[in-house]
Amino acid sequence: MSGVTIEDLLSYAFLGSVRFSPDGRHVALLVKRANARENRYDADLYLCDVEAGTTRRLTTSGKDGPFVWAADGESILFVSKRDEPDEGSRLYRISIHGGEAQPLVAVPQAIESLERLDADRLLFTARPSDEVDAADATERVRVLEEIPFWQNGKGFTSGRRLHLYALSLSSGESSLVLGGDLEVMAFAVAAGRCAVVARRFEGRAPVTSELWTVDASSGSASCVSRDELLIDAVAVRSDGALTVLATTGERYGIGESREVVLFDLDGSRRSLAPGWERMPGNRVVADCRGGAGASLRCADETVFVVVTEGGSSFLDRLGGDGTLDRPVGSAGSIDDFDVHGERVAFVGLREGRLQELYLVDARGERRLTSLNDAALSGRELALPEPFTATSPDGTRIDGWLMRPVGMAEGARCPAVLEIHGGPKAAYGTVFIHEMQLLAARGYAVIYCNPRGSAGRGDAFADLRGRYGTIDFDDVMAAVDEALLRLPAIDPERLGVTGGSYGGFMTNWIIGHTDRFKAAVSQRSIANWISKTCTTDIGYYFNADQMGTTPWAEGGTEKMWWHSPLRYADRVTTPTLFVHSEEDYRCWLDQGLQMFTALRYHGVEARLALFRGENHELSRSGKPLHRTRRLREMVDWFDRFLAAGPPQDRASGDGA
Repeated sequence: MSGVTIEDLLSYAFLGSVRFSPDGRHVALLVKRANARENRYDADLYLCDVEAGTTRRLTTSGKDGPFVWAADGESILFVSKRDEPDEGSRLYRISIHGGEAQPLVAVPQAIESLERLDADRLLFTARPSDEVDAADATERVRVLEEIPFWQNGKGFTSGRRLHLYALSLSSGESSLVLGGDLEVMAFAVAAGRCAVVARRFEGRAPVTSELWTVDASSGSASCVSRDELLIDAVAVRSDGALTVLATTGERYGIGESREVVLFDLDGSRRSLAPGWERMPGNRVVADCRGGAGASLRCADETVFVVVTEGGSSFLDRLGGDGTLDRPVGSAGSIDDFDVHGERVAFVGLREGRLQELYLVDARGERRLTSLNDAALSGRELALPEPFTATSPDGTRIDGWLMRPVGMAEGARCPAVLEIHGGPKAAYGTVFIHEMQLLAARGYAVIYCNPRGSAGRGDAFADLRGRYGTIDFDDVMAAVDEALLRLPAIDPERLGVTGGSYGGFMTNWIIGHTDRFKAAVSQRSIANWISKTCTTDIGYYFNADQMGTTPWAEGGTEKMWWHSPLRYADRVTTPTLFVHSEEDYRCWLDQGLQMFTALRYHGVEARLALFRGENHELSRSGKPLHRTRRLREMVDWFDRFLAAGPPQDRASGDGA
């Protein structure tokens, strides 16, 4: 058997949008696959019969998107681009028993998310058509009047809020439910009640959110909470009470773990799990997913929450009587889920596997699909070996080591240190294509969860004002421990890579040590000062994480001290920079500044700039751009660390 290749990425299935049928007998989901010929993803609906354990493809256009179950439970309503509408969206219906999809209605807005309110009405989010913006485009002028003026993956959004609309299936007419200065961040529907998380702003978007309810019968909307909480997710219980994942951020700023908060019908508010020291949300790092999934859902009066602990995410259940248990507790990642009674269906990553659909019921956990079995057939995978490193101040750091695939006995090998983004994210043992590729190319792979990572509580994750200090100590301690555990690693052939926060750390590391002979810095941070005023989150994220602003006394000095660009004159490591032209989270100027600085000081550097891509290049970029990114990476490491395919390493000299 051979190891994973770059092109294997094009054969993977990416799963998401899990939805139980009203009777709980079926699960529908969206499956995406790479279409290399057209350099895009084909997206189709699949249907799983829970009892029979069979799965079949329901649509075949490759252009199908958000969907909901119809009230009859026998058909699915979905948005599709199969007819290539010039603008707006078209809704279709397809029977789960077979037959072609039938067009239902066209709406003028481009639908982003969809929920069913009742038998006749759907709720959806969309940005309103903007005739003024169209006129400005004709004149090639874009007017910005607020921050953020752009958002990663959404383009320029100044003055263009995401609003909530209602669509009547019988009349085909849509109407605005919540709009104006409100931008909808999330919404959920149950028991004839809609809950909406939104933010209202003029000139500058706040960090806090508003919580609204919409009555299905009257259509009236009312604000439940205004500018008090940082809210990540919302769900509605069967009794109409609202559940949110929220915090005030008083102790640990915007990164503080959210609590499960209940807004009762009488207007009272309380925590459903006082003292619950868990980290809601799936923060496990992976590069083979179908998109972000649900972290909060309700079934009757029971609340289900995805939580991250260590290097895995699990599903916890909070009963209406205060009971707490964990129906999904296997190691891995829960990427999306839905609940029907006592049943849980979820898309997950389990050790050594790509995404599949799983079911948990009275019989335990079982896999329902085999959509990715063929993709890894005949591939030898590197197995993550856990270890513990000790940082200089005595802090325990969880790490993993992957040995090269097919390494000859007695051979020496190079190694690559991988650093995750976030920083409030977590590595674990789930399948990561990039790491498997490096192991197949002859590299040992070292990775860890330094301070700042998720999964070990807020105190451990609190890196505010300390970027490049304790986290640097932690990752270097992990490297030292890995070298002790695998003496075959050649300490003179070490590489380092990471994206986003991992890109920051890569930039920081090459300015503070010459131990690494090659680096690949991806969608990185180089200058905290300039990032403040150029990115979609910089104006509040940087202030929170640095504890200051460029205009506060000592703020410029503080932010510059933590900026890798300050130390660029010390760099000797050949570095490849990978950046996307439309990355508005860590804007292009960050990669350009660091690249320019290294070239100015005579260091070998290369910048691979991906046009039409954003911050999510490595996870959901166009298929051929993702494979090109990986090719740039392995070519760079091969050039300076001399690894290559197993047949080139048989002599044991690594050449």
